[in-house]
Amino acid sequence: MAPPAVGSGTLRRLDELYLDGRPVLSVYLGQDAVECASRAVNEGELRALVDEAGHDADGADVSRMCQTLRSTPGFAYGTRSLAMFSSSAGADHAAVPLPSPVEPMAVMDNAPWLEPLAGTFTSGDRGVAVLGRRGARLFRGGPRTLVEFATVREEPHLGHAPCLRPEPYVARGATADPGEHARRLAALLLRAHRRRAFDQLVLAAPHELWTVAEETLHGELRDRLIGRFDLDLMHAPPQEIARALSRRVRRGPTSARTRPVRSSFEVASRSYEHV
Repeated sequence: MAPPAVGSGTLRRLDELYLDGRPVLSVYLGQDAVECASRAVNEGELRALVDEAGHDADGADVSRMCQTLRSTPGFAYGTRSLAMFSSSAGADHAAVPLPSPVEPMAVMDNAPWLEPLAGTFTSGDRGVAVLGRRGARLFRGGPRTLVEFATVREEPHLGHAPCLRPEPYVARGATADPGEHARRLAALLLRAHRRRAFDQLVLAAPHELWTVAEETLHGELRDRLIGRFDLDLMHAPPQEIARALSRRVRRGPTSARTRPVRSSFEVASRSYEHV
């Protein structure tokens, strides 16, 4: 039997379960819990993680996760950890066996916390933060491949045109304030860095947002910032972002303004907004 497979499609599928912006409880159980035959022990670790993290989780979501553990006869061969997500009093839920060990943790947020899951199939530890006037995106990966695991954007009901494609892994409820986007993204970035440290950090943002972006970064992250680039990449696919940044990183950090580069997605989005 093959070990569990996890890819970018898994992340998209999980995010599609949570589209209403309600709080989502994300729990990662480590290898010790997965290998333990006693479901009671697993449930005890799950509840302890939630309690120790100080999250005001809905009891129904915790109970739904415990029910999932009780109803699972056994984990697939090669499973080294388990990710579980629950929202809307357990109405929206998912469990994902992972082929790599992860640190046990519990997170309550307005979107599933997918960075540990994304890290299981991301070989590189370069962090990429893309900040725009209407949102922000966060990636982990290497010079050639990036995996998006968090997006902050304003809601369509605020009166602006919606994005032309579904944004994966969205931290919803953001405002139209770029400063708020930057603070939200900085918090997510630090959480990811504390779990598995980034060895480098690259920022892509319009030049006028550089200051607000850097001011919100924790000192640990500012020390890893190797380049700031005046690029509008909010609607670009991950591979296009990787290529655009890789070329510029090789030329060294940028302190002066460079010519903005817009993808076909950005051009289409701007055309749509003026229809």
